[in-house]
Amino acid sequence: MQPSSAAQEVTVKARPGLAVAAALAALAWLLIGLLQRLPEPLSSLPASPMLVAILAGLALGGVAARRPAWQHGLELARGPLLKIAVALIGLRLSLVELGLLSGRAVPLVVVVIALGLGLTYGLARLAGGGRRLAGLLAVGTAICGVSAIAALAPGIRARPDETAYAIACVALVGLLATLFYPLLLQSLLVDPVAIGLVMGGAIHDTAQVTAAAVAHEQLWQVDGTLNAATVTKLIRNFSMVLVIPVLAWLLAEHDAGPRLVPIPLFIVAFLALSAVRSLGDAVVGADHPVWTGLTDVAGVLSQFLFAMAMTAIAMGIRLAHLRELGWRPAAAAFIAAVAVLAAAIAWVRWW
Repeated sequence: MQPSSAAQEVTVKARPGLAVAAALAALAWLLIGLLQRLPEPLSSLPASPMLVAILAGLALGGVAARRPAWQHGLELARGPLLKIAVALIGLRLSLVELGLLSGRAVPLVVVVIALGLGLTYGLARLAGGGRRLAGLLAVGTAICGVSAIAALAPGIRARPDETAYAIACVALVGLLATLFYPLLLQSLLVDPVAIGLVMGGAIHDTAQVTAAAVAHEQLWQVDGTLNAATVTKLIRNFSMVLVIPVLAWLLAEHDAGPRLVPIPLFIVAFLALSAVRSLGDAVVGADHPVWTGLTDVAGVLSQFLFAMAMTAIAMGIRLAHLRELGWRPAAAAFIAAVAVLAAAIAWVRWW
């Protein structure tokens, strides 16, 4: 098969699922736009396009499970399109801003990873989970949700049911965080940067972190949440390069050597686009209308791709996986997630 025909076949397969995700994302923006035109108090209800897109995805999860033709496009939305959306956030941050946020984020990341790994693993073992399942839940909670689970599972030879259970668990807990943390943290912290740091440190998946941060900015018409949340989360993601090989060696049979984890390319792209932002600000001018227009368009595109990705992720949650190995390890992971949130809030308040 010629490369062009292969690409065309992939496009045709992806079209139904992408169309559904894009339609739901667009519908979410339309509904919020209509809501804001209603009289008070309806126009002031705490809702955002991101949250509506997530709820729409959850509502259509059962339908998506019966539509095999949608799956390729939905996978594309929650995979490559999500990574593009994360990379585009780099255009919001100059390298100087990135450095300042990183200085605040790194100590917090060290705390939440140490606490998340130790507490989740210990509680999951007490709840009756095996070493492999406890390890998967620990990295999913502490580091990077589904990505960390997928990176660790082959290294510890996890069974498919253990991997599916851990993925379903962190997806559900992270989705609840995406829905409720914007409201909770606004009532506790108010400062957008502090809220972004907590979201980046305490929510599981990159998509969930960015969705919660975008929702917070949309709900309260503020800036800074998404930048702080993204930087903090990407530092957590980068820690996979060091943490996953060590955990794989500790939890696997000792005849299995450490397994290398490559640096995620979307982190490299994020840094590259941050450098582009710095160069553009210096050469063209940070206030130049063409340059600001370009970065604004990139921001809108990023938010729309995030809405598509979160819709697809919500459609993919399967609670049936949690019934296979019992509810106790999932409860342990939920308790650990709440503890990580509390630690993150305490850190940004007092340090």
